[in-house]
Amino acid sequence: MPLEKGVVLAKKYEIQELIGRGLIFEVYRAIHTKLSKEVALKVLIPEIASDLEFTRFVIQAVRKVVSLEEHPHIAWIHDIDKDGVYIFFVMDYLPQSLKDIIEDVSIDRAVEITLDVLDALNYTHSKGLIHKDIRPSNIRLSETGSAILSDFGMAEIASKAAMKFKKTAFIPPPHYTAPEQIKSFDLADERSDIYSVGAVLYHMITKKVPFEGDIRQIYYQKLSGYNIQPPRMLNPEVPQELERVVLKALSQDPKDRFQSAQEMMEALKGIKSRFLGKFILLEFEERRSEGSFKRKIEFRESSPFRLESVEIPSVISLGQPFNIKLVFSGKGEGRVELKVPDFLTLSDSPIQNFLSPCEVSWHLITTKEVYGAYELEISIFANGLNVLKEPLRFPVLFLPVYYEIKEEGKTKKTIFRIFGIGE
Repeated sequence: MPLEKGVVLAKKYEIQELIGRGLIFEVYRAIHTKLSKEVALKVLIPEIASDLEFTRFVIQAVRKVVSLEEHPHIAWIHDIDKDGVYIFFVMDYLPQSLKDIIEDVSIDRAVEITLDVLDALNYTHSKGLIHKDIRPSNIRLSETGSAILSDFGMAEIASKAAMKFKKTAFIPPPHYTAPEQIKSFDLADERSDIYSVGAVLYHMITKKVPFEGDIRQIYYQKLSGYNIQPPRMLNPEVPQELERVVLKALSQDPKDRFQSAQEMMEALKGIKSRFLGKFILLEFEERRSEGSFKRKIEFRESSPFRLESVEIPSVISLGQPFNIKLVFSGKGEGRVELKVPDFLTLSDSPIQNFLSPCEVSWHLITTKEVYGAYELEISIFANGLNVLKEPLRFPVLFLPVYYEIKEEGKTKKTIFRIFGIGE
């Protein structure tokens, strides 16, 4: 039976709620009453804890983690305690995991999270500690947003418990598990962790896991060497260099992967500095029918080109053609996408590739008698990555050229003359 709310363990940990249950642990949110601080308690299930030999093994495995120096991207176990039949470990309470936000993670953020995880692995691998169960739910997020890798040593404990207590063999979620680890849990090494990191990164940038299906289908695909769908086929905004890093990490043969967390870190840092990086505030000239003015945008600093101006009408008469023109400076390849209401047709594709410095333009015309205020949206890409923090949006007013007034059987046409429209 789970511990009830209000139960106090070791005279200082007051149970608040059960937040998870695994093969051998129940995880609770609790309050450290003496410090008025929220903590997480991993409590050994009593029937498991009653086995003294196994309990000693668990404590020994946990002490390997506790004995390491603190690291900013590792969730540490701060205490090992006992209260009657309950043996438990005390950890920081980190309520949010990558699993909770993975659908909203941007490419930039995905790389930052992966670098944090690799930093943790680079340290633990150097100490001979393999994680063996890297997945989104085991990557927690601190209050500042940094990634914290949790549950070191827990996969080893769960595997041992599965064998000792004749339970179903322990294998971490197949979506993120390396092929060799599926064959045998003991075959996992540092490169198995690299595979799992690659699978999590793939999920973050594509919003899909590398292999889909039920557990048997996934096992068959992994062990048979099925090719993974390249990330750019699922998300064209993924830079080619980042795609290569992900696919290398997900190689079926461990010899073809990155051979260390440090090696993968260096590859991702290079991509971050060249293609990702921060956004900076820049100005461009917005040219309208009634005049020009300066407008500020958040532009990716690493972009090889800059937007100098956008020329677009403020008011458009239905049936009359008009042009939109963008001017780019700098030297580099890019892509620009224009989104317009469905009553407009374009002479060219809404997606245009370019090589700056250059001008990019579209010739448009209305096809339906629809009028009112509508937005036109522009997105700009370099190396497959959006260089704008937010798409550029331009409000435009669509009006009929004339309207009809019927008087005594006669029709009178009145021409609209707004910002030069009309004859």
